[in-house]
Amino acid sequence: MPGLGQPRERPTATIFDLAAAILSRTGEIPTMQLHKLAYCCQAWHLVWEDRLLADADFYAWGTGPVNPNLHASHAGTFTISGVPGNPGVFDADEAASIDEVVKAYGELRAFHLTAIVKNEDPWKSAWSGTEPGQRGRLIEADRMQSFYVELDGEPVGAAVHEGA
Repeated sequence: MPGLGQPRERPTATIFDLAAAILSRTGEIPTMQLHKLAYCCQAWHLVWEDRLLADADFYAWGTGPVNPNLHASHAGTFTISGVPGNPGVFDADEAASIDEVVKAYGELRAFHLTAIVKNEDPWKSAWSGTEPGQRGRLIEADRMQSFYVELDGEPVGAAVHEGA
């Protein structure tokens, strides 16, 4: 396992696979909520398994963490019920991470979830210095992992993840 500061192998699952897996558990949700759930899945999987869940980068935008490729696929829509991804590509540990995050955060309204992640260091650091009307920088995987590790490996309301 690479650990903090080490190069990470990019997984084969895409942001669309991750989004499809989330939507298979939630049904139709606001697009803003989908991005935050995908971001949280990526962050918590880094904590629990020390590896990326999907080949997906998140950037600090005014609405919180956003994956630009996913955003481009649904721009202009408020809710989403499906994406062209394969929710079945995840192994048991990966699926368990998605399950735990959706269980912990899935019932939160999009704006509440956005407020939570925008108050956390990874987003704030990537947003720092951003000019009005601009988009922030990449939210680094190492920063995500180190921040969420400090939360004892459990998202709000989640049961302890196996192996954590």
